[in-house]
Amino acid sequence: MVLPTPESLAPGAALDVLRNVTTIDGTVGDLAVVDGHLSTSVGDVAGPAGVDATGWMLLPPLADMHAHIDKAYTWEMAGCPAGSLEDAVACWQRFGAALTQEQIERNARRALLAALRAGVTTMRTHVNFHEGADPLRGLRAIVALRDEFAGLVDLQIVAMHGHLHAAELVREAVGLGADLLGGAPHLSPDPTGEMDRTIALADEAGIGVDFHTDETLNPASLDVVHLANATAPWAPERTRSAGHCVSLAVQSRDRLTEVLATVAAAELSIVTNPLTNLYLQGWDHPVSTPRAVPPLRAIRAAGVLLAAGGDNVQDPFNPLGNGDMVDVAAALVIAGHLSPDEAWHVASAGRTLVGKPAAGGAHGDVADLLLVRASSVAEALAERAPDRVVVRDGRVVATRHLSTATVDIRTPAPKEITV
Repeated sequence: MVLPTPESLAPGAALDVLRNVTTIDGTVGDLAVVDGHLSTSVGDVAGPAGVDATGWMLLPPLADMHAHIDKAYTWEMAGCPAGSLEDAVACWQRFGAALTQEQIERNARRALLAALRAGVTTMRTHVNFHEGADPLRGLRAIVALRDEFAGLVDLQIVAMHGHLHAAELVREAVGLGADLLGGAPHLSPDPTGEMDRTIALADEAGIGVDFHTDETLNPASLDVVHLANATAPWAPERTRSAGHCVSLAVQSRDRLTEVLATVAAAELSIVTNPLTNLYLQGWDHPVSTPRAVPPLRAIRAAGVLLAAGGDNVQDPFNPLGNGDMVDVAAALVIAGHLSPDEAWHVASAGRTLVGKPAAGGAHGDVADLLLVRASSVAEALAERAPDRVVVRDGRVVATRHLSTATVDIRTPAPKEITV
């Protein structure tokens, strides 16, 4: 009997048995889906013979742990700006005030659908307090989408406020459904003071924090140390994350070792966003331009939980962002010097940050997975995994396939030769 293959699976289809599938450690075998979990006891599963996954890999689903979907698809609307982080912030402050809640929701929905098709089933998005009459209209839009995408993309929302926003407005954001508090304290006149204010508000609400931290190539900026010390007394299950941490890339080896020891002891996670930081930083270095990617291998070696984010989707902060964490993982290899397998682990590590169970293809793991047509993780990253099947709880929720055509090079058309 000829078995169906993964490319024949349609959204809504239930998986029963995957035959000859390759897991991330290179093991080839059969896996069954039983009560929403993976099982190697395939013989105990009655029913169809399954899906022939020869030539396909079962990989942990991707997790975008630093997104800004409230800004998505606005680069052209904002006038196609180009420049540094400061330029992008100024552009957004001018342009963002004109965005309506309906526009934000429409663009963010498009970004979520693109991420889902790419294999992202966990996302943490920062949402600005928008300029204009209703500063929380972006948050209202994203909260509605969190409900709409329940069971497809698990969406965690960070209320991203600034030093000009009153505490009462932050409390209102928590009441509307923000999961975490955050912001970009390094853009404030008093970064540590703003960080302390936000941490106090998070303490009051009993929630965690995720800050944009040290998004600069200035080695003197090390607010991550203050954040680690301030949140070290928190219970282990309470979220505390530092995004970007670009200035770690320009520390001395000894200072870096000291800082990472403090971060690890505080159980503070770091979220790297290589694509956006490669774009935003370094404009004032026309030669020997620094990479603006933190030292990823050192961070992992220090025992710090490292995750990754796509950050921006075609907005003033990155005109080429597309929400595909496979592109991010490839950047972790090329710019961050991780191995392909390490990069995939980092690009899927966000599940751990939000307390979700393991989903790596082992016996007993939940049946949340990403099937890609590839023989290795390196091939999947090199080819950008054009063929993907996204599975939640044993059910196909999205597919993505590449169709190509080429002339037959063995029978070229006749050519006229003029002498």
